[in-house]
Amino acid sequence: MNMKMILRSALAVALIAGGGAFAQDAPPQQGNPSVNSIIDSLKADNAEQAPGQTRALRPGAAAMATAAPAPTVTKPAKPASINMQINFDFNSDRISGSSEQTMANLAAALTSPQLQNRNFTVIGHTDGKGSAAYNKALSDRRAEAVRRYLIDKGVSASRLRAVGKGKSELLNPADPYAAENRRVEILATGG
Repeated sequence: MNMKMILRSALAVALIAGGGAFAQDAPPQQGNPSVNSIIDSLKADNAEQAPGQTRALRPGAAAMATAAPAPTVTKPAKPASINMQINFDFNSDRISGSSEQTMANLAAALTSPQLQNRNFTVIGHTDGKGSAAYNKALSDRRAEAVRRYLIDKGVSASRLRAVGKGKSELLNPADPYAAENRRVEILATGG
């Protein structure tokens, strides 16, 4: 195998290993995400791998390179998370009835055996309409409403933390008023 083929193979491995979209990079789930899709998104942190780098290539190195593949360097794992569209009544922290199935699926996933050793942060986000202070307070209340719902459905309070980000981390900054900016993110920690 020549050096060109080795480099192509290493590049193909890097693209395959790092090419998948992680849940935290995905837009909010549309419709009702299944219990299994929520579990899959939250059960393990995602490590990215990139091909190793050489400091120098000297004459004859290509012959030695065929004996061992290039080492891979693992980047720190990204915490597992999922963005979910959970609707609230207008200007309120009351979870809308239209999100009932999504919330039930989320509660079932978080109480599943696959996630029993994980803790979670419920992060509330708003769109860009209104002041930063108002949106921060509203997102705090909405994240806490989701946390309370999950506790009422059997998730241990010690496994849940609620945080509001307001409009500081828009999913779609090109359209600050877009619906996808109004979301709840579930971030897995521990386990």
